[in-house]
Order: sequence, then structure tokens, then C-alpha cells
Amino acid sequence: MHLLSSLILLLLPFTLLTQELVYDAPLGGPLLVTGTFGELRSDHFHAGLDFRASVNTPVYAVAEGFVSRITVSPGGYGQAVYIDHPDGHRSVYGHLETLAPALIDTIRKRQFSEEAFQQNIRFDSTTFPVKRGDKIGGVGNRGHSFGAHLHFEMREIEGDAPVNPMAFGFDIADTRPAQIRNLRVYELDDQGLEVKARTLTPEAAPNGRLVLNDTIFVARQRVGLALKAYDQQNALPNWNGIYGGELYVDTTLVYNFRFDRIPFEQTEYLNAMTDYAEWVENTSWFHRFWTLPNQRFEARPRVQNEGIKEQAEKVAPQFNGVLKLQAGVPLPVSMRVLDHAGNVSGLDLVLLYQPEARLSQPNRSHQYFLPAGEPSIIDNGALRLELDDDALYRNCYFRYARLPDASAGHLSATYSLHDHLTPLHGSARLSLRPEGRVPDSLRSFVFLGHCTDDGKWVSHGGHWIEGDPAGRFQASISSFGDYGLFLDTIPPTVDINYFGTDLRRAGGFSLLVKDNVIGGRLDFRGTIDGKWVLLEYDGKNDKLTYNFDDGDPGPGQHRFELVVTDGRGNTVKWARGFRR
Repeated sequence: MHLLSSLILLLLPFTLLTQELVYDAPLGGPLLVTGTFGELRSDHFHAGLDFRASVNTPVYAVAEGFVSRITVSPGGYGQAVYIDHPDGHRSVYGHLETLAPALIDTIRKRQFSEEAFQQNIRFDSTTFPVKRGDKIGGVGNRGHSFGAHLHFEMREIEGDAPVNPMAFGFDIADTRPAQIRNLRVYELDDQGLEVKARTLTPEAAPNGRLVLNDTIFVARQRVGLALKAYDQQNALPNWNGIYGGELYVDTTLVYNFRFDRIPFEQTEYLNAMTDYAEWVENTSWFHRFWTLPNQRFEARPRVQNEGIKEQAEKVAPQFNGVLKLQAGVPLPVSMRVLDHAGNVSGLDLVLLYQPEARLSQPNRSHQYFLPAGEPSIIDNGALRLELDDDALYRNCYFRYARLPDASAGHLSATYSLHDHLTPLHGSARLSLRPEGRVPDSLRSFVFLGHCTDDGKWVSHGGHWIEGDPAGRFQASISSFGDYGLFLDTIPPTVDINYFGTDLRRAGGFSLLVKDNVIGGRLDFRGTIDGKWVLLEYDGKNDKLTYNFDDGDPGPGQHRFELVVTDGRGNTVKWARGFRR
């Protein structure tokens, strides 16, 4: 009997690690979906589900586990709680307005100890264990959020990779198939570069599918297709992202994708899996149904041992989706768009390749040819651009121009790097030489930046390259465009949002803090009567807020002082007296 008890105790941890959990919803009542997993966002796929709810709606742990991490930041998820579960998954709850008392007490203690608003605290399994249904906080609008909602994720603990929360059995009514809005047809050259693109609008057929009644004639042998499509769940009219797509030639599956798992390190491949130029120019999303040559992530269906309902889910075709036509032979094509509930929308079309005797050639005037899949360096003394082997999704006929600029604050010429419609994966290293000598007293105020269409500067920071004979300044950039070296000697500004001199009946006060350069870092420190106070920073609204609940100085006259420093070291000091 004693031996049996010992065996049970030895096996118990393994059982807990491998058990199948029951997951409940993170919110009570109907789940109102306003954003789906894999939905297309600027430079990334959406990593979870967004649920609409009013501020302070209770948020619950979806399964047993323990709080493994809490983060507080002015952007991103704002206040977020991470819970690790014994089946190897992690749930994430973002943009929370409030936290459970034990959690917020821990955060406040750390913030005051470190005298810092921003926090990233990790815990072991013994600090904050939770049961399924425990309240962990309330819905909010903190961080990079523009309306009260819960951003909810499920991840694999190993690798911290997001997976589709729809697979965890949450009750989300969905009988609506996705809506296919438009088809784009791309004629491609032998390198897979687009020569011509056109947008077509399908029509409904009697069988419920969509069709293009007229044959689509193309002048080139290779063709790629893309769809603009959205999905809806039953509870709301929001147009959300689709779950997957399939491309058939006759009845042969030649390309498919599913948004089941999207590791963070691969999420930027969205720019290869969509029509990037169409998004940048017209804020219009199209899913490509073919793979670009240097695309190193494909959202292939996850093959499971059971529960596979469609033959398409059992195969991950090696075809890249590029259609190769034969002259004069019609090619019947079918495209399907799927949601996670199993609803399917279809589009049927016919392509016909008719070669033209004099095929127009694209204008590809360029200074450099940059092959995809290989590192590249451009260095002419004044400029040096370094690209890693994954920076380009396909070959690039690179153009650049040097545009002299003697405007105030400009320390170099403006360098026009290729065009902003070509995606750059990850980051590249750009080094520029100033036009003249920069005095030692001003060197720390230099930054590398690019110009927006409305004439504003966006800072990429940077540093002087030690020992560089050309005397260049280097920073990382994440897109092509117009770049130069600029001088920033202007300190941030502080304005009152709400701050009376008599605060006896107030719950706190708030200020607006802004910098003249977009994208630069802002550091701040506030004190009352010389003692550090917690200021909560809302980056999207440039707002600093003080709440007397986080430290009331007591009755009487007091003095608040604030010091704000930007990324180039410019500092502003601001003070105000008040009565409490």
C-alpha cells in the first residue's frame, strides 16, 4: 500500500503536465468578436481574439494554472496578465484597466521600489496560482488600444508561439460564410515579379458560389491570384479576418493556408503573404494565393491525428501557387475562403493565356540589382546600406537618389532609397555621412530619420560609428523611403490636461507631454515635495496621469515637479503648486 501511494505521488506531476484542460471563456455572457486570429494588421498578423466589452467588465482565468508574468507599458498591451496552464499552453489578457488586488499590489510595490512606471515581472508557479474562473482583472483600453476591449491570446509555452484561440472550444456562434469582395490577377515575369495587376469584382451564381462570367485573358504565361475577403461572426457586423484559403486548378489543390499558429518571429511575413503595395497605397488588404521566392513562413494547415474533416487539411502541397498556363488552353480555377467554424465561400473563374507578339517590358531602371535570399551591401562613401539575406522577398532592382537639402536642422542630403511600396523584412542598417563637420557640442543631438508626406520627422535614433573613416552615423531602418541626418535640440513640451491649483476634491491630475520628433523615446520623472510619485503614461494620447489613490500627500500645500527627457537628451522641467 505504501509503495502504491509512492507511485501515485511520482506520477502526479506528469499527469498534471499532460492533462487535457477544460477552457472557459475569459468573459461572461456572449463573446463579441471584433478581431480574429491571423487578421491582417500593419506589419503583423493579429495574434489573438479581440472581444468587445465595456470598461471594467470582469475578466476570468480560462483554466487552472498560475500567473507567470505581468507587463505594464505605455503602448502594446498596456496592462497584461499571462497565465501558464499545465497542458503546455499560456493564456494572455491584454489592455486590462484593472487587476486583481494581489496582482496590482505586487505591481505597485515594484513600481515604487524601482521608481518606474513600465514593468515586466515574471513569477514562478507558487506565487499566484489560479483556478478556472478566477477573476484576474477588468476590461480596459490601455496601451495601443482605441476602444474598450479584451485582447485575448493562447500560446504554446515552449517558444511562446501564438495559436488560434478558436481551437479551444469557446462558444462563438458563427453560421456566416466569409464575404469575397474582389479578385486581383497578377501577370508575372520569369522571376516572379509582377508586371501587371488588375482588380475584378465577382458576381453571385445560382449555386451560391461567386463567379467571373467572362474569361480572364492574360498576356503572360505565369499568373498569381489574390483575394480581398472578410469574415463575420453572428453577434456583430464587424468585418474580421479570414481563417484560411485554398486554390484549385480543376480539382487539384495547388495552394492553401490556415491561420492556426503564427510565431512572433515570423509574423512580419504578412508583408509577403499580402499585396503590400496595395495596402500602402490604398489601405486595401489582399491575401496572396501564391508564395514569394524568399518567403520563409507559410501558414500551412496543422495536421492532427483526428478531427480532420476535409481532404484539403491532410495535405500541405509543395506547389507555390503560381499558375503556369499553356497558350490557347483555358484553365479552370476555383478559390475557397474558410472561417474556423467550417463555413466556406467559393469563387470560380477561367484563365486563358494569349501571347502578344510585342509584349511591353516593365521599366526597371536601377543602380543596383539586389538578389533575394542573399546579403547585400551598398557603399559609396556617403551612404552604406546593409541588408541581411532575409530582407527581400524577391529580387529587387534597387534605385536611389541623393537630394541636397540645406533646410534648418538637416545635416545631410536626403537619400531616397528605392520606394516605400517595396517591403523590407526585419531591419536594415543605414549609415549616412553629414555634409559638413558637426561640432562636438551637437553630436549627441543627431538622429537618423525619415520624412513623412506632411514634412514631419520620424526618428530612428542611431549612433556615430567609432573609427569609421567616412565619419558616418548609423541606425536601423524598417522600410525603404527618404532618409537623412537631422538635428534635434528642442526639448519636449508639457501642457496641462487637468491640473487645478485646488485639488482638495480631485482624484488626481493629468498632463500632456509631447516631443517635436515622432518615434523618439521619452523618459519622465515626477515628484511631490521631492518624493517620487507614480505617473501612468498613455502613449497613444501623450498623457501622464497621477492618481491620489497611489499616494496621497495629505492636506496642505504641495509642489509637483516633472522632468521629461527625449531620446536625444533634451530636457524640460515643469512645476506647479497645488492645495490638497
